[in-house]
Amino acid sequence: MGSPVVEFDHVTKIYDDGTVGLENATTAIRQGEFVFLVGPTGCGKSTFIRLLMKEFEATEGTLMIAGRDITKLSRDRIPFLRRNIGAVFQDFKLLPNRTVYDNVAYSLLVTGASRAEIRQKVPHSLRLVGLSTKLHNYPDQLSGGEQQRVSIARAFVNHPPLMICDEPTGNLDPETSLGIMQLIYRINRTGTTVLVATHDKGMVDRMKRRVIELKDGHLVRDERAAGYTSEFNAYAADLDPTNEGELRAS
Repeated sequence: MGSPVVEFDHVTKIYDDGTVGLENATTAIRQGEFVFLVGPTGCGKSTFIRLLMKEFEATEGTLMIAGRDITKLSRDRIPFLRRNIGAVFQDFKLLPNRTVYDNVAYSLLVTGASRAEIRQKVPHSLRLVGLSTKLHNYPDQLSGGEQQRVSIARAFVNHPPLMICDEPTGNLDPETSLGIMQLIYRINRTGTTVLVATHDKGMVDRMKRRVIELKDGHLVRDERAAGYTSEFNAYAADLDPTNEGELRAS
């Protein structure tokens, strides 16, 4: 693994009403890691993620992304920070009146990408997620799994160094969930660091990756799994990280 992409150093977040969102959290996620963030509802997972996205300020401590202390980041630099973080959500957050192509292109448009760059990157990203035949469809014409694949294509189109996935399979059936996690794993294999917040204990146990567990705002477990499941071993053995071929759309 490479140098740290994310570093929490005694980070605490106390909300205005006195609720403790996170207390004295210290951990680091290194370049190329795939990490699960787990814990019951209200444990601090959302706080952990929203601090990374700079949606609010830490009360105490230092939070570094790619070696930069974002607790000292000026407001006008926050959009630049977020452009370097791919975000995938449980409810997809697609623009309902835009096509699949336009939903993915939007994340490039807001960064000032040229039309030529958009024409190159969007089809590539949609091929990666297995939706190259759905460019002109609208979100309501897609299954839940396909909508999440569009969301992943949009998050990855800029090839961000960090991808944060907040309950990416929360609204999906088990078979579709497996396909989505395989896709996220494939993106991780290209070098992108991945953090997945989830309640899906079965998936966490199945994939056997590093687990950071929160409870009542405290980091109570940080554990690296030994070995892989046979299913994901086989998937990794057959996987060429530079391959642009389609995955089966669920």
